[in-house]
Amino acid sequence: MLDSGLDGKAVSVEVGPAVVVDDHTVVRLVMSNPGDGYYYVSSTFGTMGSPLSLLDITMFSLGKGFVFPQLSVAGSDFLTEVRKDRPLELFPVFASLGDGINAVEVLLPHLGMVVGVLVVDEAHAGFSVADVLAKTELVKKSPGPFRLQSHTLSADGASDTKQDEKSTTVTVAGDVTFATDSDQLSAQADSVLATVVEQIKKYPSGGDLTITGHTDDVADDAHNQDLSERRAKAVSERLKKLTDLSAWKESVSGKGESSPRVPNDTDEHRQANRRVEITLTPSKPAESSAPPSASAGPSSTAMPKAAGPVGKGPEGVDVIVDGKRLHMSMERMFRIGRYLTGSVELRSQQQMELQMASFALPSTMQTLADWVMGGVYSLTLLSGDTRYMEADFESADRGRLPAAMTALNGSVHPGEPLRLPVVWPDIGGDSAVIDIPGGEARGPGRVVARLTDIPIINA
Repeated sequence: MLDSGLDGKAVSVEVGPAVVVDDHTVVRLVMSNPGDGYYYVSSTFGTMGSPLSLLDITMFSLGKGFVFPQLSVAGSDFLTEVRKDRPLELFPVFASLGDGINAVEVLLPHLGMVVGVLVVDEAHAGFSVADVLAKTELVKKSPGPFRLQSHTLSADGASDTKQDEKSTTVTVAGDVTFATDSDQLSAQADSVLATVVEQIKKYPSGGDLTITGHTDDVADDAHNQDLSERRAKAVSERLKKLTDLSAWKESVSGKGESSPRVPNDTDEHRQANRRVEITLTPSKPAESSAPPSASAGPSSTAMPKAAGPVGKGPEGVDVIVDGKRLHMSMERMFRIGRYLTGSVELRSQQQMELQMASFALPSTMQTLADWVMGGVYSLTLLSGDTRYMEADFESADRGRLPAAMTALNGSVHPGEPLRLPVVWPDIGGDSAVIDIPGGEARGPGRVVARLTDIPIINA
């Protein structure tokens, strides 16, 4: 049973069981009201495009590293009054779990993350999957499941790393790694390339190593092509001095201005396009499969200075947003497989309307992550000088997005807190730091703060 709240009112949700029949998994939700009066589910579980739906609910198998988007489009119960004597039953639908998964995690937007939801045979579920599907319209998009991926950034913005089940790509910033309009490595180059060296050492059996240079569009095509090739070669030569590449089959090239990361329409975007990408496709990906452990401990590298107020996670911290006081806290995180999950709680003594940009990434990071406003995307973890973004996934018709709330539809009211459930890659250790980075977004009302000493427990 999940005890949570909507609009400051107490809400209880019975989650489960989950039942797999053929191509689909159906999870039973029972929304109940332990208090007086009533509440509406309304747009609690909807997206910006389909507010009265269950589309923003997400199911996970964190132990296996998979995410399952919700597939049911329409419903008629979202404006039904939920009273003490009148619970509401809902049935989100997902792709089939397949074999070997006995329990799942379910992300309920604005309410929290539920772990350990049991998967049972239909005969013991108390509902019919066929009846649920007969009353449900399903989305036409790819149903999944999708493999969870990780994305880290260096705190100084000099590099970022994206990883999926087959490859790892480290992107190093040209402005930090090289002198201006030159292939001469800077004094900071070795510290930036240390991220690449760290990844290479995870795979002693080697594999394919691709190094590709890129530029902005300021100079002519020929100049940019030549510069990108020379920069890629310079990185290759330096890596050979920093580590052993004998097990790797190397490919070095430049693409000039032909493959921009973002449009070359601002100085900020042109800076993001001046880069070198190093992609590792290991012959034995499992060599790096061991997850971080609680005994690993936090990174010894110093964290960057916080951009906002700081408080311990369980105690929380006050943030002033548009002249109103918002209290943000997190009691604990759960470790499941290679991932961490938990819910940030938001409280206020007065009603606060959350904005489109409240938990958006700052614009400088959106050029790297290509994530938009309207959802909960800015709750990063810090370990030393490495910033861990929320876990994400990629599909042909959705692009790459965090496996998180995509529509922040709630207000913070006095009473029960609003909860923001999140999933991150595991950073190791027995505690974590949530850091919401500073910077402007394409809208007002960003929340900026840091929560430290959040306990991590094994689920």
